[in-house]
Amino acid sequence: MLTIRLANSEDVEIVAKHDTHISKNLVKDKVLRNEIYVVYDTDRFVGWLRYGLFWDTIPFMNMLEILPGYQGKGIGRQLVSFWEAQMKAHGYKMVMTSTQQNEHAQHFYSAVGYIGVGGFIQSCGVVTGESYEIIFMKDL
Repeated sequence: MLTIRLANSEDVEIVAKHDTHISKNLVKDKVLRNEIYVVYDTDRFVGWLRYGLFWDTIPFMNMLEILPGYQGKGIGRQLVSFWEAQMKAHGYKMVMTSTQQNEHAQHFYSAVGYIGVGGFIQSCGVVTGESYEIIFMKDL
């Protein structure tokens, strides 16, 4: 049985273990700000969604990850749909995300209704040699 919910302090360790893109302290901060959703299959952690606000006004999904063994079963779709419903309930009219053009995620986002609206290459010394980053938007 799948459970999707906001992460709480008890989820910090497991999310930080798997989300290697941000520090454990930032995971804690985002949990306190209600910016991480988790998915459990009964009591087994199977994935998470982390977001922030683009321009301080538009929910921007920074990370969506379903663990191996659980991918391809519709869990990511359910998690995104749940998050979108939460964002709509909070009064947001649109959501955003991004992915690199060489990642399979671009096809997933298109399949769940996101539209590519532009992109960029990170070449300002932050990250070099990266693929084109595609920005996606979806009206709620």
